[in-house]
Amino acid sequence: MNIAFETFTEKHIEEAVKLALAELEAERTHCPDLPCGDFSEQLTGMLHWLSSQPFGKAALCDGKLVGYLVFAGPWDGFFGDVKGVFSPLGGSAFSYEYQNRGRLASMLFASVSEDFVKQAVYSCALSRYAHDEETTRSFMLNGFGIRCSDAVRKISGFALSHYPGSIHFVELPSEEFERIRKLRNGLVKHLERAPIFYPTDMERYEQWFMKGDLRVFAAEKDGEIIGFISLEDDAENFITEHATMKNICGAYFDENHRETGMAQALLAFIVDMLKTEGVTHLGVDCETLNPTALNFWGKYFETYTYSFARRIDERIVL
Repeated sequence: MNIAFETFTEKHIEEAVKLALAELEAERTHCPDLPCGDFSEQLTGMLHWLSSQPFGKAALCDGKLVGYLVFAGPWDGFFGDVKGVFSPLGGSAFSYEYQNRGRLASMLFASVSEDFVKQAVYSCALSRYAHDEETTRSFMLNGFGIRCSDAVRKISGFALSHYPGSIHFVELPSEEFERIRKLRNGLVKHLERAPIFYPTDMERYEQWFMKGDLRVFAAEKDGEIIGFISLEDDAENFITEHATMKNICGAYFDENHRETGMAQALLAFIVDMLKTEGVTHLGVDCETLNPTALNFWGKYFETYTYSFARRIDERIVL
């Protein structure tokens, strides 16, 4: 089949949404805890925005859209000291009617990456469904590595208990968020160490404390906060915008109080509270480079996305 590539524009959006929804339904067969609902509106809005971005390609076979790949950006200092671009979940999709989706993904990446490298963009990342093995293999063979993931669990699917003991669990009012600053600083230092090597933008770090939808749950012992888990309404992709879904956006526990079941107990406390609020799903995103976080969240949540990153050697000149 002959494939033609052209710039992704608004004229492709209607067909693109159908391709994106088909990929979502395919992932749901592997991860049934994904929230149900019609995400057409979220995808349409996102693709309208992406169609205004400078780096996007559509693949057509006999005039029919069979795939697309669109990146937002560029931004300075994106996973390094170079300009970079990002394709969010739903920013790419590849038709299941096409006989070789992995090859299609590779051809689309070749087409769009030629454009952004011409403009000195040397870092790129994209989010894809975790169980789409065909395109995952394609992107990894194109030099991408997995960097982070999103995971989910139905609230009704948790089987946790929290113990009273000497530890008190509480949701902090916003005026007390500063009480977790020491632990937040510990998280920053943890992420900077091997094997993660993740730097922190200190300006964004300070803004975190002022987010309007931020909720902070804490474990307290003898008047001292020894662990916290924070929640937000939305997170890293359009699925997290579901009306009855909340998302874990940060967590850290004092090293002297680990391996005690405290983290699980605080999670249980949060789940019990969310049940009373009518929340149906809880999500979490974490760096897969962080083995501590990956091991803990992996016990309770099902991964449904991976984000991939690639650094292109900036010595290349096209």
